[in-house]
Amino acid sequence: MFKNISQIISKNKRRVVVLIVIVLFILIGINLVTDNGNNEMVTQEVVRQDLASTISASGAIEGKNQATLHFNAPGKLAWVGVSQGDEVKKWQSLAQLDTVQLNANLQIARSNLRAAEATLDRIYDNVKGHDSDESFTQKETRTAAEVAKDNAYNAVLAAQNALTNATLIAPFDGTIVSISDNFTPGANVSLTDTIIVADVSEFKFTAQVDEVDFGKIKLGQKAEISLDAFPDETFEGTVSYIGKAGVKTVAGGVTIPVEIQFDAKGQSMAVGLSGDVEFILDQKEDALTVPVNYIEQKDGTSVVYVLEGGSKVEREVATGLTTLTEVEILKGLEEGQTIILPDSITE
Repeated sequence: MFKNISQIISKNKRRVVVLIVIVLFILIGINLVTDNGNNEMVTQEVVRQDLASTISASGAIEGKNQATLHFNAPGKLAWVGVSQGDEVKKWQSLAQLDTVQLNANLQIARSNLRAAEATLDRIYDNVKGHDSDESFTQKETRTAAEVAKDNAYNAVLAAQNALTNATLIAPFDGTIVSISDNFTPGANVSLTDTIIVADVSEFKFTAQVDEVDFGKIKLGQKAEISLDAFPDETFEGTVSYIGKAGVKTVAGGVTIPVEIQFDAKGQSMAVGLSGDVEFILDQKEDALTVPVNYIEQKDGTSVVYVLEGGSKVEREVATGLTTLTEVEILKGLEEGQTIILPDSITE
C-alpha cells in the first residue's frame, strides 16, 4: 500500500513540473509579443512649413504713457479731486495733503533765513575796510555766518519743495486707471498709496525679459503677443524700446523691461491685461522640416533614418534653422519621405 501511495505522489510531482514549464513558456511568449509591440517603428513624414526661432517673456498691457504717482512723504490727505476712470489734463491737480504744517515750516525757514542774513550783514560791517588785515578770529566768524546763511537758504528750498510735492499733478493728458482705496480725505496715506495715470489713446505691451535673453532683443524686432483675455488671437508687433535698467525678481534673477508696439486688431484693450510675447529671432517660410528628435548625431554629422521598401536607410543631412521642436533640412531629404524615430528602431 505504501508503495502505491509513493507512486501516486511521484506522478503528481511530474504533472506539477510539466504545468510549471507550460506556464513559463506562456509568460515568455506574452513578454516577447509585448516587447515587439513596444519596439514598433515610429515614423514621420518630411513636411514643409513656416519655421521660427523665438524666445518668450511675460508681461502686460500699458498705456502709451503711464505714470504711477505717490506723495514723497506720508501725511494726512486733505482732498482728492479725481476718481477711477476720470479723464485728466496735463498739470491738473489730482490730490493734496494737509498743508497747514508744511506752510508753517516754510514760514519758519524763511524767518531763519532773514535772521541769518541779518547776522551776516552785521559781521560784514564789523570787518568792512579790513580786507587786507582781517584777523583769523574775524575770518572764522564771517565764514561761520556765511555757512549759516547758506544752510538757512537750503532749508527754505526744502520747505518749498515739500509744500509743492504735497499736491499730485497729472504729468500728461490721460485717464485715471487706478487709485488706492486709501485715497480718502482725512486718511493717512503712505508712499505705497498711488494714483496711476495712463494715456490710453494707444497701448503697448511691456514684457519682462530674462537677462540671459537680453542680448538677443533688438529695436524693430518682430514679436507676437498672446493675451489671456483673447485666447484665440495673436497680435503682431515690433520692439519699440529696450530698458536700460534691470529689475530684481523675487527669485534673485534680473529682468529688463522691453516695450512692444502692436496692432490691437480692433479689440478693446485695457491697462493691466496680461499675456506672453514671442520675440522672433529668425524665421523661414515654406521650410523643409523634421522633428528634432528624429535627428541623430554620428561622428559630428547629422543623420536620419529613411524608410525605403520596408527597410531603414541611413541618410546624412544638412540642417538649418532649429527651434525647440523642429529642424530645417537644407540637404539630404525630400518632401513626403518617411523617416523613422531612432529610439524606435530595433536591430
